[in-house]
Amino acid sequence: MKKKAVIIAIVIFVVALVSFYGSIPAVGARDKVKLELWTFVNTHARWFRSMAKDYKKEHPNFDLKVTEIAYEEMHNKLLVALQTGVGAPDLADVEQGRFGDFIRGKIIPFVDLTDKLRKGGYLDELVASREALYSWKERIYGIEHALCPVVLYYRRDILENAGIEVPIQTWDDFIKAGQKISTGKRKMIALSPDLWPILMRQRGVGWFDAQGNLTADSPKAVETLQWVINLGDKYGIASEAPAGNVSNPAYYGALKEGAYICHIGADWYAGFLKDNVPELSGKWGAMPLPYWKDDPYKRRTSCYGGTGDVITYLSKHKQDAWEFQKYTMLSVEGNVRRYLLTNLWPPLKPAWKDNRLYREDPYFGGQI
Repeated sequence: MKKKAVIIAIVIFVVALVSFYGSIPAVGARDKVKLELWTFVNTHARWFRSMAKDYKKEHPNFDLKVTEIAYEEMHNKLLVALQTGVGAPDLADVEQGRFGDFIRGKIIPFVDLTDKLRKGGYLDELVASREALYSWKERIYGIEHALCPVVLYYRRDILENAGIEVPIQTWDDFIKAGQKISTGKRKMIALSPDLWPILMRQRGVGWFDAQGNLTADSPKAVETLQWVINLGDKYGIASEAPAGNVSNPAYYGALKEGAYICHIGADWYAGFLKDNVPELSGKWGAMPLPYWKDDPYKRRTSCYGGTGDVITYLSKHKQDAWEFQKYTMLSVEGNVRRYLLTNLWPPLKPAWKDNRLYREDPYFGGQI
């Protein structure tokens, strides 16, 4: 009788044990997670989708919806969604110039990434000055996509045919070359609002100094603005960009026609050229910016733009969003693949050792 009772007890225990463990998902099994990401950059959208496709191979229950929205509309829509608490994505690209719009009131609408970045050792791997663009009160809320160094893009075929030696050394030399090559409707460069801040930064001047004092009206800043104006009014080597900026179909059409010979732009503009004037492959080159004669450092670059990827505070899947950020924004593979697609130079220092960053680029005549 006792033996029978023991057997029954064992059977009950085994059944209970099987039932208990049967109710626990197997390792790796979990509910499906679908994140939404907003971006205003087409190349970013394509890169995120490509990375998500591979990420899903390792995480079958993961899905990512990437929504591409025009710059102004996306930032305004994101601001409203975060203020009202309705319709916000899990992740979003925020342009550095718009980040301050979101830092208002008592609630910061983005997840504080500082401790996560420190714990993962990423703070030493990221370029600190780029992360500063998405920081508030020493806390970091976004991860930068690119280093954004500025170069002088130029039509190598036209400059070579004109006998102009490259790289052009000084901005005075740039003007002389422009006067030699600018004829009729063809100009050396288009005038656009971004030229002034780019060239100010090259000279070590910004809108504000480190103490927050306005410096946009400083003598050097005003002198730089006048120099930009003189490119058209005094030297005759520039004209206003079609539609007033250098990121629209009219401007790309002018480039195709050879109406502008040079373009001052950041690393990401190389991707814009490839996407919008692919027929000019092999005819473009890139050189360091000419330096200012009064600059003792002879600085030959500047910085322009920047976009940080953030996790919104309304996301119901913050940890999943962070894991995807690590896979994309904080991995060597993710950074290198983004460069190969977009020409964004990685702000993640370990990626700089990857040989794929130094391949010859046929679009730029085989330049590395």
